[in-house]
Parts: sequence; structure tokens; C-alpha cells
Amino acid sequence: MPVQYHQPKPFQYGSAKPVAQQVAGAGRFGGFCCPLWILLTVSMMLLMPGQSFAQNSRALETYQKQYEGLQADFQEKLKQLAQSCQQDQQLDGVQAVTQLLQELQEFDPQSNPLPRVVRAEIPLNLPAAERVWRLKLRSLQEEQANDLFLFSRKVLHAGFPSYAYDRILETAFHNPDHRSVRLILGYVRNGDEWATPFEKEMHDRKQQWHPQYGWLPASHIARYEKGERYVNGRWKSAAQEAEIRRDFRNAWEIKTEHFLIKTNHSLEMGVQLATEMEDFYRQFHQIFVGFFNTPEQLNKLFEGARNPFHRRNNNTQHVMHYYSTREEYLQRLQKEIPQIALTHGIYLFGDRISHFYHRPDAEGDLGTLYHEATHQLFYETGLIRKSRQVGEKNHFWAIEGIACYMESFEKKGNVFRAGNPNHIRFNAARYRLLEDNYYVPFETFAAMGRNAFQNSPNISPNYSQASGLSHFFMHYKGGEYRDAFINQMTQLYSLNSRISNHAQSLEELTGVSYAELDRQYKTYSATLQKALDERALSLQTQSK
Repeated sequence: MPVQYHQPKPFQYGSAKPVAQQVAGAGRFGGFCCPLWILLTVSMMLLMPGQSFAQNSRALETYQKQYEGLQADFQEKLKQLAQSCQQDQQLDGVQAVTQLLQELQEFDPQSNPLPRVVRAEIPLNLPAAERVWRLKLRSLQEEQANDLFLFSRKVLHAGFPSYAYDRILETAFHNPDHRSVRLILGYVRNGDEWATPFEKEMHDRKQQWHPQYGWLPASHIARYEKGERYVNGRWKSAAQEAEIRRDFRNAWEIKTEHFLIKTNHSLEMGVQLATEMEDFYRQFHQIFVGFFNTPEQLNKLFEGARNPFHRRNNNTQHVMHYYSTREEYLQRLQKEIPQIALTHGIYLFGDRISHFYHRPDAEGDLGTLYHEATHQLFYETGLIRKSRQVGEKNHFWAIEGIACYMESFEKKGNVFRAGNPNHIRFNAARYRLLEDNYYVPFETFAAMGRNAFQNSPNISPNYSQASGLSHFFMHYKGGEYRDAFINQMTQLYSLNSRISNHAQSLEELTGVSYAELDRQYKTYSATLQKALDERALSLQTQSK
């Protein structure tokens, strides 16, 4: 919740066990797995009745078919290679190709981790037959990467930045050393590794990143690991520093490429939060690439210009304050925000700072952090520091809905993802719609400005509906409406009040009537719930 407005806690189910709750399983986040996501995508596309879409939607469908053709041709070449390996008794080759084919079936470009290390050349001293298939496999993947890169540029020029950027990420999957793609994604070559320009600069300055202590001069690391701390030009013990930092005026300041975390909890907690936020930041900019880059910037980016958003001025980091206790949080903000006790975190437009406090009862639950960071990253776009209200007149649901959507950001190892349909926000949205039969027609819902939305007696179910609609516009039919949704967000957050106060509706941006969007959303939710129920039943059957 930005400014001083109350964000309701996530919907809590009662004693009954509704369908949505049964599927959710234990814990806040259901563990994501790729087969489920593929199942959901296929199920929803098969069950959706045929629609009459605007020209842009039809054009995207055309590009999606072209992409399917690229994939089919590539997979056929891989199968031929697997057969060749089988004939030559190269079982490792058969296994490698089979594994790649499986990965392609489950592939999600947004959750594909990029390797840091540059790939090694295929050794010359390998047995001849093995070296042949390894060279062939690498060649096929590099050819596919080049085809995808060219295809992504064509899609971008057609006006589909999100879909184009997904293909860029897929290009990196097949060839992680593709120089043009690495440049687009904000990396530079640093010896045998890929690094951001900021990381390279820090390394050049003899600074090293420590997972517990953050960026330090390389010469300080050994002493830090022995319990010493460098404070105001003098070495002290960790306990002495903790006593100094207990006063928030002397709090630790952890600076990373995009964030400044100030905390009096502990250095280690500050570094942990900074690490989480840098991971979130990279995923956030991948998902909303069309928001942070104008069409002109994206075209230049795809043509080889450096992305300006991957290297920020040292004085423009996003600032977050993390208090050791709830009492400190309340004391700091009570005068400005009388209802602050209702919150776990808040982003203030005025001072451009997100505020949070340590909650021992919610270790590892970063949903509030991600929610407020979403407001912050959208609001602090660009180099001009101009205060403005967002969603004052209408479409306020989108401001809160997308922040609720990003609460679902989760990590499994080095794989990141947002939009898990089992997240509590989306479970609640479907339950409100399908079980409670609560739904505000989208035209009425979109007409709500900030006051109407925040002061509604139905604020909690409205947050649920906003969450569900956000998931719909991000994922319906493979993301068909994603760019339209992001386009609206761009207008709502515009520094130009003539644009932000007259943002286009999603009816206009999608070319689909409000009534039809209502119908599609309800069908989407029911289809999604059916797929989740079937998945849950299948897993229960397998476990018996």
C-alpha cells in the first residue's frame, strides 16, 4: 500500500475447506513446478471459446504460431541428433538431448537463470564420437538462439515488447554467451565471467561481495569474518558496532546496485534484504520491460545500445528502512499516518522511502516487502523526481492489484518466478468469485479512483478481485493482454498529469469490450481452478 492507505491482510479461509484452500496446500506459497504451469497454459487455451479480438491480438496470435514453427523445427533436429547418438551408441548424447527436449516442454523464459561463467570450449581431446555430438548440439542451440534473436526483433517492431523480451530470455537459454543478448540484459564480459557494469566497477575498485557483510574492500573480509567491524575509520568488535547501530540514526547502510537498505536490526539482516531486493529487481524489470523502456529505447536496446536502467547513478538507489522492532516503526510513522498500526509495511510517496519492521512471527514471509517495493519501483521511474498522485480518478484497482500480484514472487534455488496460481492472493480471488459469487463488473471496478476503492466497505474482496484480474491480464492465453496491461500502468504512473489522469481503459487497449472481459475472466478463473483441482487429485492419487 502506498502512502497512508490501508492494505488489507490476505484473505484467510474459515473452518470450511473450500476447493481453493484444498489446492493451496500448507504454507503461504505452494511450491511451483513447471509441469503444472504447462498444464494450466494448455488447459486454459483449449477450454477458452473462440473470440473476436482486436488487430493487435490477432497479430500476436500470428507471431505465436510462427514461434511454434521455430520450436517444432528445432525439436525435430534435436530428435534426429538423438537418433544419431543412439545409432553411434553415444548414450550420454541421447540423455543430453532428451533432457533438453524435456526442458523445452517445461520452459518458462521468466524463470531461466543465467550462468555467470562463460562457457568453456568443447575439449579437443574428447573421443571423436562424443566430440561430434557435443559440437552438433551446441551448433543447433546457437542456430536456434540466432533465429530467436532475429524473431524477437521482428516481434518488438510489431509492438509486443513483453513477448519479444521473453524470446530474448529464451535466446540466452540456448546461447548464454550471445553478446547482443547479454548487452540487452545488462551484462558485460569480465574475464571469464558475465557481470553487470556496477559489479565490474566494484571489482575494479578491489571491492568484493560477501553474502553476510555486503560489499567490502577485499582487504577487510578476513577481519570481518573474525568478528571485527570497521566503523567511522576505526576497527571495533561486532558487539561494539551493534551497540552503536542500535540507534536508527546510526543504523547500518547497505548499498547495492539498486538499493540502499538502512537498518538497526543487524548487518546480516540488511545484507539479506538487499540480496532479496536485487533478485526481485531483476525479475521485476524482466516482467515489466515495456514499462521501463519506451518503444524508442527498446528498439535502440535491441539494436545494440546499452540499457540505461542497468547502471544507476550512485545517488539514485531505492531507499528502504527496516526497523528492529514494531514499536520503532510505529514511533517513526505515527504522526504522519494515524492508521499505521494496521500495516506491516508502507511506501511513502513524499520521502520516497519504504518502511518495514522485523517480524519474528513471519520469518521468510516477504510478501509485504515485495508489495511495497512494487509501488516504489513503479513510482520512482525515470530521472525526474516529481511527486504525483497515482490512480486518483480511476483504475486504482490496477495499482494495488499488480502489487498484490508481485507478492507471489518466489525463488527456488536460482530459479525465480511470479504468478504462482496457488498463491494465497489468487486462491482468495477465485474463492470470492467462484464460491462467494462476489464480483464487481469490470467497467464499474475500473471506474473507481483511490478514494472509492480504499474507502469501500468491501475493500477486502475488492483487493482479492484486483489480484485475480491482475493474474488474468498477465497470463490469459499466454500473456495476450500483458502488454496492454503494462501500457495502462505506464500511463497511470506517467509524470505527465494529462496522461496519468486520462489513462486509457483496458477496453480500449485490448480492443475487447468490458462485458467480454468479464466473461473471459470468469471462464479463465473457473478453468484455472479446474486445472488446479485435477492436478491436486492426480498428486493425491499418486501418493497412495
